[in-house]
Amino acid sequence: MIPINEQWVKQHVKHRLINGHKKSFGHVLVIAGSEGKAGAAILCARAALHAGCGMVTAMIPKEAVAVLLESSPELMYLSLAELSEVELNKYDAIVIGPGLGFSDQAKAIFNNVLNKFKGPVVIDADGLTMLASEMQLFKLNHIATPHPGEFARLQGFEYDEHNREGQAIDFINKYSGVLVLKGAKTLVASASQGMLQNTTGNDGMATAGSGDVLTGIIAALCAQGYENFMAASTGVYIHGLAGDLAIKDISKASLVASDLIDYLGKIRLLD
Repeated sequence: MIPINEQWVKQHVKHRLINGHKKSFGHVLVIAGSEGKAGAAILCARAALHAGCGMVTAMIPKEAVAVLLESSPELMYLSLAELSEVELNKYDAIVIGPGLGFSDQAKAIFNNVLNKFKGPVVIDADGLTMLASEMQLFKLNHIATPHPGEFARLQGFEYDEHNREGQAIDFINKYSGVLVLKGAKTLVASASQGMLQNTTGNDGMATAGSGDVLTGIIAALCAQGYENFMAASTGVYIHGLAGDLAIKDISKASLVASDLIDYLGKIRLLD
């Protein structure tokens, strides 16, 4: 299996335009967060911003706005209730799911985005749970980012750690989108481009919010013009590398998801 390593990333990276402006680097819409889960939205939006995206708008609950702006005043925001008034296709990539919950409003938003938005959609967390009962919505422009438990729900049967490559292949042969099967040595797979295995990351990253950070990174790369498979593959490498850099300074036991965002600034592969 082809490894996603530094050499692979350097061969596929899209270097930033010297004369670029914020619109050159794309606009991500993060649809996430609900009562008690606003942190997932904030982590995801901040990660997208720090992964090179020109603009990020977070569609979040009103009670999360103050915390969002305190952590990153560069972020824009919308209310979840405003989705019907938003022109989705003005965005370059959309994230849906982290901390979104399963309310009737969340389900309506989820169906609206997957049916109407034609650009890249990164589906994570609660979005994956909703997707599991409506797999017909999973299309070529979508990226699913499940951990093993979520993957079991998507495929409809028990996850087998010893046959995860085989299960991933079966899944992408059945569905047209990109699969990011998270875990030690994360797999990225699509029917048209095969399967790659990541080489970065460590067990300190097994912490709440780490997946939200990865989702934001992948969406930012999509918005910058990376094709979905390349965005996912580059994203998992960068995410894991941030974790590897972090544990040179702090212990694995103390590592938290926001540390990963801080260490993205030490990675220059995408410049």
